[in-house]
Parts: sequence; structure tokens; C-alpha cells
Amino acid sequence: MPKEKIYYPQTIDNQPLPNQVEEASFATSQTTGNQTFSTQKIKNQKIPSKRVAVELLSSALNTKTRKILVEFEFTEHGAIQVGKYENGASGDLRFTPNGLTARNQSGITTFAIDGDTGNAVFKGSIQSGSLITGQVIVGNNTWIIDGDSDHPKIILYKGDVPQIVIGDPN
Repeated sequence: MPKEKIYYPQTIDNQPLPNQVEEASFATSQTTGNQTFSTQKIKNQKIPSKRVAVELLSSALNTKTRKILVEFEFTEHGAIQVGKYENGASGDLRFTPNGLTARNQSGITTFAIDGDTGNAVFKGSIQSGSLITGQVIVGNNTWIIDGDSDHPKIILYKGDVPQIVIGDPN
């Protein structure tokens, strides 16, 4: 078997292009026009400090009391999430242009308000000092309290048949 041939790179000396002056060496001092020039050491530069939005912080957010002082607007797709959902550890609350939702640490939605329809769903109890409403339907249409019509009434059903009617049934 023939011995392998080894190739070595060729060294080419730098040559200036035509009509080009060779670059000066800055490692030593040079004399030109009766003046001597030498290299100078560049002073150390400080790393720029981080700029903080002072105007926003002072006029919109109070960092000492941790309070928001003014109204903020969000972009069309903007939203706020409070908390970070972690299964079994913590729930979260989300404000979006489509509504408001909250879920507990088990991932169950505990309340939701639909921004388009106004429908609201609550998992727990609702308490109020007073309630003003039109028609109240309890269960699967088994109790109807209708204070919204011209003839207010309370109807209790058994199946599809009204069993108790208080007020005008028409």
C-alpha cells in the first residue's frame, strides 16, 4: 500500500492592492510632519446602567404601597392573569375581552362571566342583601317565580303539570 501523501497549506504574504497604502502598525510610535504619534491605552468603560421607566412608576404605580394608581388600557388581545394554575397547588383568575374566569387548585371553574352574553356561572353560593330580577327558574323548570310579566306569579311543577299556582296563571 502506498504511503499517504500529506498536504500543507501554502503561505501567501499580504500585498497591498494597487494604489493602496500599506496599513500602519500601531504597535510603535510614528513620526509624521515633525510630530510623533504613539498608541494610547483606552480607558476602561463602565457598563451602562439599566434604565427604569421612572415616569410610569411614579405616576401610575406606587411601588411602596403596591397599588395601581391610574387606569390602564390593554391591546385588543390583552388580558390579565392573576396567579398561576398548578394542579393541586394553586388556582388562577383571568380577565380577558371575552369575560372573566376563575378556577381552583383542582382545575374546576368556580365562576365565569361571559363578556359577550352576560351569562354567569357560579359553583358556590351566592349571597346578596337584595336581588332585583325578572324571572327566576329553580331546578329543571320545577319552580318558576315570574315577576317580570304583567301578571306576576309563582308556579311549582310536578313533571309538566303545575301543582301550585300563586297569582294569575295566564
